[in-house]
Amino acid sequence: MGTPVLHPETPHLARRPPRQLGLLAPVAPAPSTAPPRGAPESHPATYPAPAPAREHWMAIDLPHLALEILARAGRQTARPLLVVETPATPRVHAANRPARRAGVRPGMRLADALAILDTPELVELDPEAMQDQIRMLAGVLLQFSDHVCPEPRARRLLLEAGRSQRLFGGLEALRRRVHETLSTLGFHPRIGLAGSPEAARLLAGLRSPALPADRDALRRTLMPVPLARCPLSDATREALNATGLRRFGDLLRLPRKELARRHGPELLTWIDRLLGDHREVLPRFAPAPVLDLRLRLEHEITATPALAFPLKRLLQQMEQNLRGRQRSLQAMTLTLRHRNGHTTLNLERTLPGIRAAEWLDLWQTRLQRATLQAPVIALELHADRLLDPRPDPPELLEPTPGSTSRDPGTPAVLARLRARLGETAVTRLHNCGTPLPEHALRAHHDLDTPAEALSPTPAQVVSGAALWLHSPQPVPAPRWSRFLGRLEDGWWSHANDQRRDYALARDAHGRQLWLYRCLRSGHWFRQGFWG
Repeated sequence: MGTPVLHPETPHLARRPPRQLGLLAPVAPAPSTAPPRGAPESHPATYPAPAPAREHWMAIDLPHLALEILARAGRQTARPLLVVETPATPRVHAANRPARRAGVRPGMRLADALAILDTPELVELDPEAMQDQIRMLAGVLLQFSDHVCPEPRARRLLLEAGRSQRLFGGLEALRRRVHETLSTLGFHPRIGLAGSPEAARLLAGLRSPALPADRDALRRTLMPVPLARCPLSDATREALNATGLRRFGDLLRLPRKELARRHGPELLTWIDRLLGDHREVLPRFAPAPVLDLRLRLEHEITATPALAFPLKRLLQQMEQNLRGRQRSLQAMTLTLRHRNGHTTLNLERTLPGIRAAEWLDLWQTRLQRATLQAPVIALELHADRLLDPRPDPPELLEPTPGSTSRDPGTPAVLARLRARLGETAVTRLHNCGTPLPEHALRAHHDLDTPAEALSPTPAQVVSGAALWLHSPQPVPAPRWSRFLGRLEDGWWSHANDQRRDYALARDAHGRQLWLYRCLRSGHWFRQGFWG
C-alpha cells in the first residue's frame, strides 16, 4: 500500500501548521460572575443586534412622460401625434401609438417622420413641465422610502427599497404598490429592482421582472443582457462589437487589465457600479415646505362643471404628495388661470384632511357659486400651511359620558355649508361672559372652538334664550305675556344701569316673541323670537 502524497492543489491540507510540542502555560481561571449568596439572579439580555438592511434600489422609468402630461391635460386624439424637440435639427422626442404603428420611433429626425406620416399633430416639448412632474412624483414616492432621488433628464426616479420591503410585504409587493400608485395618477412606469442603482436603471429599461437577491443572482441576471442595450458610448460599443463581444457576460470572462487597456478604465468603473462593487452615492430629495401643483389644460374650459375632471387629477396628486410627506392641510387656494388674468378661490375645512374625494366634493359645491370671468386654461393648487396628519378616531370605543367630542359627521356638514354659502355665512357663537343678551354672544368664523365655550350665559340661565336674537326694538305692550325672569345689570354705573323683566308673548301671526319691559321707563322691547 503506497504512501499518500499531498499536492499543493489541496490548500486545506498543504497549509495546515505543524504540530507544536512543549509545555503549555498555565491558564488563569476566569473570574466568577455568579451573584453573591442571597442576591437575586439577573439574566442579561442576549438579543442579537439587528443586521443592517441590504440596499436594494428601485428605478422607475417614465418613457412616455411627455405624452402622459398631454393626456392629463385633456389632449386625446386618434391621429398620429409627435412631441418634437427643437434643437438645431428637430427630432421626435415621443410618439403616440398610431404614430409608432406607422414606423415612427423616438430619436428619429422630424423630416424622416414627416415622410412616413400624413399631417400628424405636432407638439413642442416642454422640459419645464416634465421637471415639475418628476419633482411631483418624487414627493409621492416619499411614502415608500425616505431616500428618493429624481433624475429629470433621464425621466427617471430612484428610491432605496431595502429598508422598506418588510413594511410593504416584500420587494414584489412594494413594486406592485408603486406601480398602482403611479397608474392611478395617469403614468405608466417601467420598474427595475437590483442591489445597485446602475443595475436597477438597466433592468428598468429592459422591462425585466427579475428580483436578484444578492450579487451572484445579479451577476447571473445580467450575463445574457446584450451590450447593445447597455448605456455605453457608441465608440465603446463598436469596439466591443468588433472584438466579438456581444453580451455582458462576455466582459466578465476577460481579464480586467486587458479590458482597461483596450477600452479605457471607464468601462471597468461602469461594471463595478453595475455589480455594486463601487458604491454610488445618490442625493436625497427634499420637498418644498409648501404645496404647489399646476395643471395646464389643452382646451379652454368655459363652464365650472367641466372643471371637475382636471380638478380631480390635481387633487389626486395632492393626496399622494401629502401621504409622501406625512402632512395634511385644512385650507387651500385654487387659482383659475385665464389668458388675461386669473380668478382665486379659497376653501377651508373644519378639520384637516387629505382625501381627494372629500376635497373634490367640497370644491364642486364651492364652484357652484363661482362665475367664470373668462375661459380657464390652467389650474393651480396652493397650500402654504401644511399640518401634522390628524389621527383617525378610534372606531371600537364609544364616547364616554360627558365627552365634548362632536359627531364625526359634523365637520363634514360644516365644511359643506361653508363651501356652499361662503366662508362668513357659517359662524359659531362665543360666550363673552356679560349678562346683557345683546352683548353676551359674539359671532366668530372659527369653527374649531371647543364646545365648552358655548355654555349658557347668566342672562340665558335667568330668563331663557331666544333662537333668533337681535338688538332691542321698541314694541307696544302685549295683551298677554308670561313672565320669565328679572335681569339687573350695570348697577354700579348710575347712568347705564339696566333693570328688565323678560316675558314670553305671541304676535298676530302666532310667533312667540322674546320681550322685556324696562323698569326705569316702563317701555316694552322685543329682543328675539322664541323658536
